[in-house]
This record gives sequence, C-alpha cells and structure tokens, in this order.
Amino acid sequence: MGRSKPRPIMVLIVGLTGAGKTTFTRLASGRKDLKVGDGIDPCTQDPVAVRFDLDGRPVVLIDTPGFDDISRTDVEILEDIAKWLVKQGFSKRQPLDGMILLYPILFDFDSSLEKRRTRILQKILGKNAYRRVVVATTMWGSLINEKEVEQDIDMRWKQQGGVWDEFRQGNALLTKHFNTEASAQRILRAVIKASDEAERAKVLIQEELGRKNIRFAETSLGEELECFLQQDITVIHNLLLNHRDERPPEEYRTSNKLKERKEWYRWDAERQELTKNLELRQKQLKRLNSFFFLKFKLLRFWSKLFS
Repeated sequence: MGRSKPRPIMVLIVGLTGAGKTTFTRLASGRKDLKVGDGIDPCTQDPVAVRFDLDGRPVVLIDTPGFDDISRTDVEILEDIAKWLVKQGFSKRQPLDGMILLYPILFDFDSSLEKRRTRILQKILGKNAYRRVVVATTMWGSLINEKEVEQDIDMRWKQQGGVWDEFRQGNALLTKHFNTEASAQRILRAVIKASDEAERAKVLIQEELGRKNIRFAETSLGEELECFLQQDITVIHNLLLNHRDERPPEEYRTSNKLKERKEWYRWDAERQELTKNLELRQKQLKRLNSFFFLKFKLLRFWSKLFS
C-alpha cells in the first residue's frame, strides 16, 4: 500500500494594502503567472488561496483582506474571513499552520490602524500560537540608509509595551523579506518548521468559544472589537458636534455668490460623510452584540486554527 499524501500546510498572510502580499505569494509559489492585483478581489474582498508544492510538501497560502480597509469595519472583515474559510472547508480537517505578517518599512509604524490590526491578531491567536508567527518586513530595496532603518525596526521590536511586544515575548520571528523567491521561501520554511515543532495548543478564541453559552461579543476578540467601535463612535460623534458649530448661514445654501454656495455644500458633504460613518459603526456595534448566530461556524473554524 502506498504512502498517504501529506496534508497541505496552511499559512495565512496578512498585511496592510501595499505591503506586498500578492507579490510574496507569487515569489514563494514560483507562480510567475500570478500578477500583482490577482489576489484580493476589490469587489468581494474574499480571501484567495494559492496552492503549490515546496520541498515536496503541499502548501496553501491564503491571502486575506487587510484590517485597514476604510470601507468596512474590522467586524465585517473578520466575519468574511471566517465564513470563507468555513465555506472552503479549511475548518474541517485542515488546520492552519502559521501566519505571516508583512510590514512595509516605509509605512507609518505608529499608525492607529497598525496598532489596531496587531491587537486584533493577538486576541485571535493568544500567546500559545505566537511561535508560529513570522513578522516579515518589506520594501528594503527602496532605502538609501538601510542601517538607520534596521536600528529603528530592531528598537521597535524590542520596545516593551510596543506594537510587537507580545509577539516577541511569545517567540514570534522577526525577519526581512528581500522581495526574491529565495527570501519568500525561506520565510515560508520558517513557518513550516515552527509548526512542525510547536505543541498542539489551543488558541485563545477557540478556548473562549468552547465555553458554554458565551457570546462572540464576550470573547477577548469581541471585547476588543467592541472597544474599537465605541472609540470610533465617540470620536465621530464629537466631530459631528464640532462640525455643527461650523455650519454656514442658511442663506448660503441658495446664495447668488458661488463662493458662499460652495462653502455650504462643502460643509453639508462633510456632515453627510460623518453621519454615514457614525451610522456604520453603530450598525456594526449592534451586529457585534448579536453575533451569536455565527458561533457554531466560528467554533468549527477556530477549533482547528493552529491546533
């Protein structure tokens, strides 16, 4: 009887827009036909799975939408990723083995979006899974003074209480990606090696959803998302109040002077945009608090994640 075919190595790739996720996938897989832009569909924002063999082992790289998407909240993105993985069958008998976080060094490392995304990932994984995470910095070929940036990255990695502090303490790996096939495959091999050596430990979200009668909003991840949404609602509400105080005179709406009419419609367009953003966050907060209907599917998915 022949040997059974090894199960695929499942690796999730996350990163901000422009971090180079699709390029990384093309390089790691050797798929030169995979064009940049062939990854995340801008309409559906569904994850995309690319299958190939590395060192004789089947590998699946899963490219995901970034948490910095200004058109959707983190709740929507998380739900879409979970639903897609369940639909594709990755939650049944094919656990995820690791995660690659791509960080472009030319982007602002202190941005609130980056901190928010990193905190969300930490709430999903829990400390036991950090050893199977690789933080790969990108865009090194665009630098003039590489040494200075290296020192800055190293300082940020070692900074207590910083963006990457929990990952570092949990034995995640920080490395450079040089935008070559050899570099991408080296990083992927590091994830595979870490997965092969790691203990079969549950991740945080799995442990929490396994408790009887707990709602998604009561998990560490749910509470984190609720906190972010509440913060957004407060900020936007205050902006609306300040914006209301700057309202132009009513007669500007139908004024014969173009400058005055432009001032009114500019103010009104800003008001409508702020109102739209406020209503979106309020809708997502309500949705988060009634997120119980997805618990079973989420449990099936997260019960296999890094397990």
